[in-house]
Amino acid sequence: MTYCCSNCFTDVAIQELIYREATVKSCSFCGSNKVPCTSPESLTGLFELLLNCIQEDDTGSSLSTIYTNDLKILSNTVLYPNDLIRSIMGENYHNKNFKLLESITEYRTAWENFKENLIKENRFFPSNSLFSKIFTANITNDGIISKEASIFLRTVDALSQIRNKNFIFYRARISNSVLNASEMGPPPYDLASAGRANPVGIPYLYIAEDYTTCLKEVRPSNGATIYLSEITPNQELKLVDLTNPKLEIALLKFDEEEIELVLKCLNLLQQFSEELSKPILPEKSNLEYIPTQFICEYLRTLKSYDGLVFNSSYGNGRNVVLFSDKNVIINEPSILKVTSVDVQVERG
Repeated sequence: MTYCCSNCFTDVAIQELIYREATVKSCSFCGSNKVPCTSPESLTGLFELLLNCIQEDDTGSSLSTIYTNDLKILSNTVLYPNDLIRSIMGENYHNKNFKLLESITEYRTAWENFKENLIKENRFFPSNSLFSKIFTANITNDGIISKEASIFLRTVDALSQIRNKNFIFYRARISNSVLNASEMGPPPYDLASAGRANPVGIPYLYIAEDYTTCLKEVRPSNGATIYLSEITPNQELKLVDLTNPKLEIALLKFDEEEIELVLKCLNLLQQFSEELSKPILPEKSNLEYIPTQFICEYLRTLKSYDGLVFNSSYGNGRNVVLFSDKNVIINEPSILKVTSVDVQVERG
């Protein structure tokens, strides 16, 4: 008899089911030893929840590829993904190709149109389908928000994580004059320039989860003096983790009829995440930052979150932007001297 384990999957709903029914075995599909396992057939019902988002297509990919790369349900650690999906889903889906429904990519196109509208046409009152479906919340006469807005908000909340008082963040500033802790926070509103998350005049606190990333993010020159502070929460912080939305979310925690819309929202949040992380030349930043500023301000006005986590454009680090510094303690900075700066290039 074959067994699959919790390491074979990334979705929390599947992992929880395995733990409930677990027997300690060696996994037949990823090679893990003495781990909680279950029979593949016990997972069929969960995997079938996603079939409404998939259609057969001769030019598509195997079902295992869809579940691994597109839906992020199957872990990349699985050595025999085709065999695992065949054991879960049966012979009807074997040796056939599939693709996601085209409607699932609807918000990806809508995001590009939304960006154009914000930057070039109407910055404060955008006339765009994405805006009307999600960001106005579409309150109906009976006070109930639209399904699209509701699912978007629930998708965002499903990506939220807590950072407790023991967590250490880092904040860096380049300065030729001595800085103390009171000068390591966000700038006053009248000096706050536009950033990738904050509009001009609205200060956010940009920090990182490790000091190496933090130092790289200030783009120091050789010989520069950097002031580096440790920052700790004075209460729990609730942050929206946008580093890998499709991988982080528990997709199968949603109802079957909601999953297609959740995937649309994840596509949108994935686009947003990529926009937050990509390098932008300073001379283009005033315009290129407008779409990400809009969504950050939207999330800030929900008053449910303290900030966002997103990937750094420098290596594998993670940046954090806090909407306010009132819930953190900024410690006295260390003084660092830059002795070397690495430059990496590629041919255009």
